[in-house]
Amino acid sequence: MIVFDSSSKIKRRFKKSVVVVGNFDGLHLGHQALISKAKKRAERIGGTSIVYTFHPHPSRIVHPGSYQPQINTPGERLKLIQKLGVDVAVVELFNRAFSQKSAQAFFDDILVKNLKTKILFVGYNFFFGKDRQGDTETLKKLCQKKGIELYIARPFKIQKEVVSSSKIRASIGAGNVKKASAFLGRPFFLEGITIKGVGRGKMLGFPTANIKTKSELIPKAGVYLTLAEHQSRRLPSVTNIGHAPTFSQQTPFSIETHLIDFKKELYGEPLILHFIDRLRDTKKFPSPEALVKQIKKDIQKAKALVASLFEEKARSLIPKPRASRSRGISLKKSEE
Repeated sequence: MIVFDSSSKIKRRFKKSVVVVGNFDGLHLGHQALISKAKKRAERIGGTSIVYTFHPHPSRIVHPGSYQPQINTPGERLKLIQKLGVDVAVVELFNRAFSQKSAQAFFDDILVKNLKTKILFVGYNFFFGKDRQGDTETLKKLCQKKGIELYIARPFKIQKEVVSSSKIRASIGAGNVKKASAFLGRPFFLEGITIKGVGRGKMLGFPTANIKTKSELIPKAGVYLTLAEHQSRRLPSVTNIGHAPTFSQQTPFSIETHLIDFKKELYGEPLILHFIDRLRDTKKFPSPEALVKQIKKDIQKAKALVASLFEEKARSLIPKPRASRSRGISLKKSEE
């Protein structure tokens, strides 16, 4: 995948550009479906699939007071887009000057001039231009004038509920990582580097890897079943997010994970935590001994959950329907 940090830096002409535009935070199932449709369309016509997105998120510039933490870092988002087999990704710098572009200027400068768009894919709630002055109705008219084929996706639903980044953020913030993962089509994850902690877990007999992450969105404080990805291996682990109230109310906030039946030191190494389920709240225990007893229970519960997941996967001979899909609205250039 070729990556550009501005559409203005594209000096070559890509053949039959099939462009899909959006923020794509989390790259959830709805985003994946939209991008996959664009990619398949590009393949059918011998064209180039292009994902056009922004950094930072427009709300950070336009409405900083109501800005929501993002599900993925920019680097993580690009990796997820690349996995979909996209040909080109453009991550446009969204700053104050860019936010002042009118809907007409965005269409003319970005979509027509820079990207040479032949076919355009957007979501049902797509807005563009200064103060969100352009919507899908505006886009229909502009595309018809330029002979650009337009596809507007309808809401993507799972069990009659619309999938959205905002719902995923809310679920993660509430600790409901199972629902978030269902909407994402994969476990929610945090990437980070292992750092040295105070060593309390090791003293209790359950050494932990402390994680330093650049992620903006952290699950609600509590204890989770996770899969810790290290050197392409995913190992069962129990992760605690929050403080250590058993020892002091003043302990720093931390993300620390105990890799079950794993002995290697991991200081300074990258680690990805994939969140599977929430085991319990963080709470203060009357003594370190009581905490150790609970940690043993957490580990046994985690092992049982992992075993049940593998058993369920082995029994699942027929794939379950992932979601209800709709064909969306297609406006071809021959239409009036």
